[in-house]
Amino acid sequence: MTDAPERRRNPRQRSLLGASLEAGCGGATTCLVRNLGTDGAKLAVSDAVPLPDTFPIRIDKHRATRTAHLVWRAGGFVGVRFTPEPEAASVVPLHLARALRQVRAENAELRSRLAASQDG
Repeated sequence: MTDAPERRRNPRQRSLLGASLEAGCGGATTCLVRNLGTDGAKLAVSDAVPLPDTFPIRIDKHRATRTAHLVWRAGGFVGVRFTPEPEAASVVPLHLARALRQVRAENAELRSRLAASQDG
């Protein structure tokens, strides 16, 4: 028997990490992260635990909470896809750009006054 071809965009690493998630019944439950990648994970979760389509998960070692989307569930395991992390803004809001330009101009003016007072 051969392994199925990898369909993920980003590879996953085998792991054995503790985590907690919010179950569908409104309570929290613990689980094990069996493999982990930047965009998803395989979790060991009891079949008795109801899970909504989307839920927060906190991986203890990382001390960060991510939003997970349920992709599949079978035999005590679930596959989840993480919501992408927001990227840093590449565009500066116009009001901040204007304020920065004004502060830089004021700074240049103060430097020239200081230089003039030290020369004279």
